[in-house]
Amino acid sequence: LPSTVQVAMPHVFADQIEYMSDNMKYREGVVLSVHPHNDRGTGVADAELGVLAGADRVEGTLFGNGERTGNVDLVTVAMNMITHGVDSGLDFSNIMKIREAYERFTNMKVHERTPYGGDLVFTAFSGSHQDAISKGMNYRAEGKTGVRWDIPYIPIDPSDIGREYESDVIRINSTSGKGGVAFVLKQQFGFSLPAAMKEEVGYLMKGVSDRKHKELKPDEMFSVFEDVYVTSRPVFDATEIHYKQLGNGGIEASVSFKDKSGEQKVVTVGNGRLDSVSNAIKLYLGVDYELTGYEEHAISKTSSSKAASYVSVVSEGKTYWGVGVDEDIIKASNAALVSCVNKVASDQHINRAREERLVEILTYIQRNYQDVSLDSMAEEFHLSRPYLSKYIKEKTGETFQDVLRLEKLKRAKTLLKDTTKTIENIALEVGYENVEHFNRMFKKTYGVTPVQYRKQ
Repeated sequence: LPSTVQVAMPHVFADQIEYMSDNMKYREGVVLSVHPHNDRGTGVADAELGVLAGADRVEGTLFGNGERTGNVDLVTVAMNMITHGVDSGLDFSNIMKIREAYERFTNMKVHERTPYGGDLVFTAFSGSHQDAISKGMNYRAEGKTGVRWDIPYIPIDPSDIGREYESDVIRINSTSGKGGVAFVLKQQFGFSLPAAMKEEVGYLMKGVSDRKHKELKPDEMFSVFEDVYVTSRPVFDATEIHYKQLGNGGIEASVSFKDKSGEQKVVTVGNGRLDSVSNAIKLYLGVDYELTGYEEHAISKTSSSKAASYVSVVSEGKTYWGVGVDEDIIKASNAALVSCVNKVASDQHINRAREERLVEILTYIQRNYQDVSLDSMAEEFHLSRPYLSKYIKEKTGETFQDVLRLEKLKRAKTLLKDTTKTIENIALEVGYENVEHFNRMFKKTYGVTPVQYRKQ
């Protein structure tokens, strides 16, 4: 029983099939077949409703080949049955091999949007779709869906018909979102981006795709990610770092830096390894920022696996991210910080390191901030007091007293953030005998009181 040019709508065709099935004599001796074409695009609906109405068989072709607009596509009919738990008796577990044979034998192409067999069947470019798929995949990976396939926008498991998640499911162009970009970087390259970093990376990839007017392949995405967050060193690099544990629980870092003007070693102290390296970078470049985020994870589970570290800083109200990769997690952390601060320096047009003498002077102030004076420094560096005062002002834009005050308050910020010491004890530790004066100076400098800063 054909539906040659689909004069009847699918539900009417089904009524006709049901009438024939119910009223035909010797029904048990007949194979009732439906033979839908696709002239009005309802071939699959005709076939499915016809079977529900009592038909025993569907006649059609692979991928809808045939006269005019073609016969009903048996691939779609059979796979639709499988998605509803009905065995069609046809094996499409390697649909791409079947498609390749079809195209070779007929010299015709399967359209990209053809159900199940087209190139773009399981592909999401839309940001909202990508985000939903990514979350669904993570939910499944955590074992929360059981054996049931339950991924948004993907009606069947692509692997059931020989398709791949990596190349088929999420692809990136100018309409993609943060979820899709993060999914590709995690699935293909093992980088699990911090939640706060995903939006920035998403906008980066969308911008690159928009400028190039094309879709970004995974390798192209990773190349952009690596260039921007991992390997970028336009201003400086840290070539060697050594640590020393101090008696007061602090860490001393000896950092060898290199920029276009040469090499310089800076020795500083911090609460931990990353903090001490950060202090060295600040002295070396004269850049001001605050460490605001740190995450790490193994990229693979093999014995020789590498670790990825993510570092964020805030400078002048803007957040910057850097990524480090190394088998040693400490080296990875330092690399992430260096990459991150290179971005800060580039944005603020800092293109070279400070003079070595200035770094030595500022390092001395940092180490002796509790009792240092201009007289003691003049004696230490064999300079006259007026010359030293003028030199600091010329090179930093701040007086000696301003530099000292900022060093004390920076130390206070660290203690507020990393310890449970009282405000009074912190004020004394950084050299303020009067806690009220300490509170006033802190608020004048940072816009919040020490208590407010600690709560933040």
